Amino acid sequence: MILKSYIVEQNLEILNNYQATLIHGENNGIKDDVKVAIKDQNKNSEVITFFENEILKNNFLYENMTNLSLFNQKKIIFIYEATDKIFNQLSECLEKENINIKIYIFSNILERNSKLKNFFEKNKKLAIFPCYKDNERTLIAYISKELKEFKGLNGEIINLIINNSNLDRKIIKNELAKIKVFFLKKKINKEQIFEILNIKTDSGFDEIRDKALAGDKFRINKLLSDTEVLHEEAFFYLNSLNHRITRLLELIKICEGNKNSYEKALETFKPPIFWKDKPIILQQMFKWSKKKLEEMMVKITETEVLMKKNSYLRNDIIIKDLIISLANKATTS
Repeated sequence: MILKSYIVEQNLEILNNYQATLIHGENNGIKDDVKVAIKDQNKNSEVITFFENEILKNNFLYENMTNLSLFNQKKIIFIYEATDKIFNQLSECLEKENINIKIYIFSNILERNSKLKNFFEKNKKLAIFPCYKDNERTLIAYISKELKEFKGLNGEIINLIINNSNLDRKIIKNELAKIKVFFLKKKINKEQIFEILNIKTDSGFDEIRDKALAGDKFRINKLLSDTEVLHEEAFFYLNSLNHRITRLLELIKICEGNKNSYEKALETFKPPIFWKDKPIILQQMFKWSKKKLEEMMVKITETEVLMKKNSYLRNDIIIKDLIISLANKATTS
């Protein structure tokens, strides 16, 4: 039975209706949240944890499916890093249904032809749900839920947390933990957020990025001469570029080509854009079309692949070439 991850997160008790659940995908942040929630919901149960290689080497799974502890009437079994290699043992064990034992299997991305995946999808007694990558909307909802009791939380602060996370829920979880510990009175002070969070900024590169997207070639030449572009920060620079271009693309799509509505789109956009960023973003919107932005996103992806496959290359030079290409693109019709 296929479930949706957001439905499970909203109501974890739904998993109690199934003998076993397979949780797969690339979003380890959601998986971690589900693991913690299951343990919290089953504090009186015996919890057993296995990795797939342990089960393949021994007969631990079958033994634990047939035996209950003298001290606990219920048992939770977690299996990590599962693949199709475990399919035969697992399917055999699940034939011996025991309402007092629940199994939760965690796996990375499974292919369409995965035996494990197909088995769980077709069996009504079993549940399966994928954990896809978060986007800005899902993370806004996640942060809002986690900090719902805190005063002072607004779109600007939520946006700040998201921008610094590379859309990684695990990073956001760490940041939220800091907020909960620091603001014990549940009142967030915006000025203190920068002090307690691991906010990574590079004002020098921010200016380079913004001037390139605005097509200011004269300023770009001077900035690239005066600013040190660090080899080891190359992927941070790419993320900064990609995030801004994604934001521009979303804004332009909202306006549907109507440049007269650009300012209104800036004011109503969610999550809110910092007031100090609005003038430069508006300027950039007039320089770019949907097609050109999509072409640059492809180029950024190709650049990232190039750097990851060729560690011997000078990433700082590649980034500078990309910036110049960006500035040139901004000035072409």
